[in-house]
Amino acid sequence: MQERYLGRIEPDMDVCDINGDKVGTVAHVYRYDLALVGDAAGETRAPRDEVIEVKTGFLGLGKHLFIPMGAVEDVTQSCVFLSKTSDDVKHNEDWQQRPSHLDDLH
Repeated sequence: MQERYLGRIEPDMDVCDINGDKVGTVAHVYRYDLALVGDAAGETRAPRDEVIEVKTGFLGLGKHLFIPMGAVEDVTQSCVFLSKTSDDVKHNEDWQQRPSHLDDLH
């Protein structure tokens, strides 16, 4: 399901919670190079979630959050909608740390 959103998410898009309240702005989208990821059957699979780095705060000067693509509910032309509330997003400690596997993504 998340594959349909990846190509549509770009830096500087708004990121909103499930209620439509703005959480921040896309800073970077970390994607796998699909040519390098495959299994024995030749099917392409990402070993971990791809990640959206989101700038928060006034003018993006707040925290950076690292939100897995699995938390994306929908994408419009100008906004990424998450499946969580802004409180869930702000208090998710896992999303406040830069995942080590991002070095493997583009």
